Amino acid sequence: MIGNRKSAEAIPVNKSAMDRKDIVAAIDFGTTFSGCAFQSRADFGSSPLKIELVKLAGSSGLSEKTSTAILFDKQKKFVAFGHDAEELYNQKLADGNQFDWYFYRRFKMFLYNRLDLAKNNMIKSVGTGKEMSAMLVFQEAIRYLKDTGLHAIQKKYNKGINDIHWILTVPAIWDDPAKQFMREAAINAGIATDNLSLSLEPEAAALFCRYLPHDRSTDLDGSVSIKSFRIGDRYLVLDVGGGTVDITVYEVYCDDQTKTVALRELDKANGGEWGGTSVDGEFESMLEEVLGPEVMEIVRSQYNEDFMSLMAVFEVKKRNVTPDSISRETFALPQSITDLYKQIQKTDLEEGIKSIQKYRGKISVNKDKMSIEAEMMKEFLRPIVEQICGITKEIVNQKEDLNINKILMVGGFSESKMLQQKVRETFSTQLLIVPESAGLCVLKGAVINGHNPSMITVRVCKYTYGIRAYEHFEPALDPREKREIIGDRVLCKDRFSVYGRVDQAFEKGEAVGDRVYVPRTEDATSLQIEVYTTNEKYPRFVNSETCRKLGHLEVPLGDIARGQPREFRVQFVFGDPELGVVATHIATGKKIQGEFDFL
Repeated sequence: MIGNRKSAEAIPVNKSAMDRKDIVAAIDFGTTFSGCAFQSRADFGSSPLKIELVKLAGSSGLSEKTSTAILFDKQKKFVAFGHDAEELYNQKLADGNQFDWYFYRRFKMFLYNRLDLAKNNMIKSVGTGKEMSAMLVFQEAIRYLKDTGLHAIQKKYNKGINDIHWILTVPAIWDDPAKQFMREAAINAGIATDNLSLSLEPEAAALFCRYLPHDRSTDLDGSVSIKSFRIGDRYLVLDVGGGTVDITVYEVYCDDQTKTVALRELDKANGGEWGGTSVDGEFESMLEEVLGPEVMEIVRSQYNEDFMSLMAVFEVKKRNVTPDSISRETFALPQSITDLYKQIQKTDLEEGIKSIQKYRGKISVNKDKMSIEAEMMKEFLRPIVEQICGITKEIVNQKEDLNINKILMVGGFSESKMLQQKVRETFSTQLLIVPESAGLCVLKGAVINGHNPSMITVRVCKYTYGIRAYEHFEPALDPREKREIIGDRVLCKDRFSVYGRVDQAFEKGEAVGDRVYVPRTEDATSLQIEVYTTNEKYPRFVNSETCRKLGHLEVPLGDIARGQPREFRVQFVFGDPELGVVATHIATGKKIQGEFDFL
């Protein structure tokens, strides 16, 4: 007899975090799928995991989310989002009317690692290559998710837009311009900036799983306890989505000041562009080899609905492949594809595939069925699975001193059985935790983050941040062409004056820097200062090859600029999902909130 079952450990909540909006709503804007969820403050206080998922148009049984796809008409007006957008666009393809429409799918990666990101960037539509504003595409996608969520909230709670705090998820490996782009798109979509916060995806997942019971143990009295993460646990979050992989390490600890359980980041976010869609690319490459480029081009342009249906089946099957799989996988081939192949290649696909030596015995076709051997299915997944595990292992080995004892897998592609088993084999000494519905952890965790934004108290700086400055000239280190004499001082120009260094840990909202600035002119209405960033820990000059001009910060001066002492101390604010800045008027002590512009 097992005995009495105890509930999961209660987690103290920072009371100040509860004094916010009545409702928190989160938008998980994903590469492949997007979703929306919400929760009342009362429900969070009594049952943190009681989170409502918003029913989106066309959401499928595969996920409570819907496809990240959007359709505009020829006037560039929003028409549909998600699976509805895909179906409508496929109808236009079938009718040959696609050239009057703008269709975008899996467009989130447009923002990743883009050095030329700007508000006026244009983005090409699927199929036609016609361009429209990327900002418009993103803002209308967010607007749909916001409006649909708002409707569900109003129906349940009769609350308005001003009663809601919105959380928008972004990958932790995104840089500052991409985060700003998403914030501005959300503001354009009708979310007030004061009612909006960004949540880093692995952080959101970490917060959700902090509440999630996972560890069963028997107590001295014979009863069974089901516990969540405990104080002292150090765990790596492996967030494997459709487009990106985020790898971050956290520790559960008790905050001495608030006496509450909190999380702190132990290592800066790592990762890259090797999510689940890379596996889809392997499958598509195989189809193109089998069918031929000409057939595939027509399939994508004229029979896209059938092609997307085939890819949807592959999406399900790829998650169930394991290293031990021995059974062949069978796919129903749309008749449009087999008929088109015969028309162009002058033979049946069943015979044509036999002539491809590479796939002989591995892939076969029988009328409207394609059968793929298990080893071939594994080959579609193996490169990306090995890359994810290899890079994760390298990070764990480099951070051996962190004593990571658990690995938490979240994100849609974390549901892949082959990836799960490979992670277990690679990290045999760590406890692997894969929550049920791993693809929803980020969305639900973002809601929790909105209620309790102070639960993550320490973050690690991803880059070195600083400004261009004149500093003391050092003949042994500084080239002669950097030497300038100003007054009676010998100075070095273009020095990288550091505010925060890569790998440096900052407490939430920590303001650093004691530099003093004076407006350039008497009638200036703001301070404007160029901001630079680099992966180097100790950069010397802002114009070195490793440095990048990120943008500038602006501090509005208002009435202070006139008739008063004009010295201001400017500090960068680290430790939050977004970089902040605050200026202090030295004469009066008045603090002024500045803004960064990275676009």
